[in-house]
Parts: sequence; C-alpha cells; structure tokens
Amino acid sequence: MVADYARKGFINGRSARLVTVIVRPGKPNGAASGFLSSIVREPLNGQPVVCPVPPDTAVAVSSPDNTVAGLVAVAEAEWATLGGRTALNFPALTVQVSDILDALEAVAGRASRERVHFELDPTIADIVRGWPSAFDNTRAIRLGLRPDPDVISIIRRFVSEMQS
Repeated sequence: MVADYARKGFINGRSARLVTVIVRPGKPNGAASGFLSSIVREPLNGQPVVCPVPPDTAVAVSSPDNTVAGLVAVAEAEWATLGGRTALNFPALTVQVSDILDALEAVAGRASRERVHFELDPTIADIVRGWPSAFDNTRAIRLGLRPDPDVISIIRRFVSEMQS
C-alpha cells in the first residue's frame, strides 16, 4: 500500500525492511527471534538461557543504534537517492549463532557462554531457517548505511549501555 500510494503521489512513502535487532534490552519476549538477544542478555545478567536453534544457524542482525540510524536515514533521504522505490533492505551483519556466542565469550568470559544451553525447538528452528540471512544492500549502502562491523562491537555497546 505504501508503494502504491507513493506511486500515485498521495504520500511521500518509504519503507524499510529490518533485520533482527540484537541485543534488545528488557525481558525475553515470545518473538521467534527473541532468543538472539536472550543468548547474550541473560548470560550477561548471570542467568542461564536456552538457545532453540543449532549453533550453525545463520542469521542477519543489526544493533539497535545501527537500526535507528538507518530509519532516520531512510526518513530523511531525498526521493531520488532512494532510487525511485519505496522499500529498502537494511544492511545486515550475517553471522552464525556460534559467532554470537564466540563474541559473548570474548567480551564477558567463558562462564557467560556456558550459561547458554542448546535445546532444539523445531518450530523456532524452522521459522529462523526460513528467514534470509543475506540481502542485497546496494541501495542502503548508497545512502551511507553500513552493517555493524562485528558482533563483538554490538555486545560491547550493549554492555556499556547496561553499565550507564
């Protein structure tokens, strides 16, 4: 509807296709992607957590700050810069769950990583495997958007914000 209304000139519409945002603050939620924040957040808080997918599961992620910056950039972009289309894929860092846990260990130590236990949930695993883990980000990159450099920086920023 956004694309159709923008094409007809009713609105200056644009939309962004977000990827999974990690590490989200707060309590765990029931979202299928919620475990991706939980496997970092809960161990950092000294709590055990279950990861419902295999360690080699590939996912596309972005930090909260990078996601907000992307939303602002898309909202403020000139129409011509968007390339005449309303929908834009945000850039994503493609990682495996094991990469997230490696980064958790690098930032917070082995004990944090050992708080994560794997118990396959076929429903969640099927949902997550159905999500694309890589995207064509060409248009987003033309806007100056970039994926986060690595998971370690995402986790370090989350830890820094937890401590402030």
